[in-house]
This record gives sequence, structure tokens and C-alpha cells, in this order.
Amino acid sequence: NKFARFFYTVHHNEKRGLFYVKLDDNSRAVLQYRPDGKVLDMQVISVPYRYTGRGIARLLTETAFTHVIVNYYYMYLTCEYMQKYYLAVKNPDLEEYIVGPPHILEGPDSEPLDPNIIYELPDPEDFLIYSS
Repeated sequence: NKFARFFYTVHHNEKRGLFYVKLDDNSRAVLQYRPDGKVLDMQVISVPYRYTGRGIARLLTETAFTHVIVNYYYMYLTCEYMQKYYLAVKNPDLEEYIVGPPHILEGPDSEPLDPNIIYELPDPEDFLIYSS
């Protein structure tokens, strides 16, 4: 859902290594990461089942990517959803911030991303691990 960014606010708790969205029923959608110096190991995204398909995982991912770029960090994408999203939107500007895992670093060179079609790109939310 390309409108998730208008309905949900992403919060960041650096001490706990979390990006999260507070949901209507007081539950949370969470992206957990583990910092290691300038590398943030993006571990897992968990979205309560009743909130799946709303673009929340994508919103958390995009927020984390932006945080990394703005703050000159690097990312290791342990999270399978984030790996698939990265491969879908891979571009030269983003590539320099991704340090692993090795299998996503291989392959053809990326093409510059056209900002006019960003919302038309696939959202691999089907690959999430959902919490109940």
C-alpha cells in the first residue's frame, strides 16, 4: 500500500535497536537491528497478522534505509524481507551502503532508479515472518 507513510509514523529506539510503528490496537510492527560499529545488522521485521498487506514492512524498510544513508552507516541485511526489497529497488546510491550477505552483493550492476516509479515497484511483503 503506497499510502502507509500517510497513516503510520515510524519511531526509532536506538538504545533497543528498533524501528517501530504503533498500531491501532496498541500492538507494534517492529524492525529489529543489531549495531556493530558503523554496520547495522537488520535482523527481522515482525508485523501483526491483522496488519499485513498495508505496506508497513515496506515503510519500516524505507525508513531504515534512509536512516542509514543520512547517518553514514552501512547495512547487513539478515532480514529476508529487506533482502528482497533491496534487490527490487537496487540502485547505485543504495548499493554502497549494503555490506551483506554475500549472495545479494553479486549479480548485474544496478540501474539508476527512476523516482517517478518508486511506488510501482514490487513490495515483497509476502516473504515476511508474521507474528500473531
